[in-house]
Amino acid sequence: MTAPTATTSAPAGPVINLSSLTFNPSTTTVKVGTTVTWRNDEPITHTVTSGRFEGVDKSTGLRASQRPDGTFNAKLAGKGKTFSFTFTKPGTYTYYCDIHQGMNATIRVVANTASS
Repeated sequence: MTAPTATTSAPAGPVINLSSLTFNPSTTTVKVGTTVTWRNDEPITHTVTSGRFEGVDKSTGLRASQRPDGTFNAKLAGKGKTFSFTFTKPGTYTYYCDIHQGMNATIRVVANTASS
């Protein structure tokens, strides 16, 4: 499991807040090379675990199953803990908290395109 980092300055890329047992925002789109930071805003432990989740119940938001893929896995043990990851390849990255079955989210990474 990746150790959370202690940050003293504001993150350069987007910040995803872990609060009220949710990832906020639950869907984020970034360009290749962007560093995303997750920040635990609750006094309880959460994880940020990349992988596939399935069977999300539409009424409760709880998932039926999960399978980590090893891209990233960080334990954020308490309020203020952060974890950052730089996305180097385009694609769709799903992730979840392996402790709380209702915390599921997605990062979409798009290729950098040249401006004209």
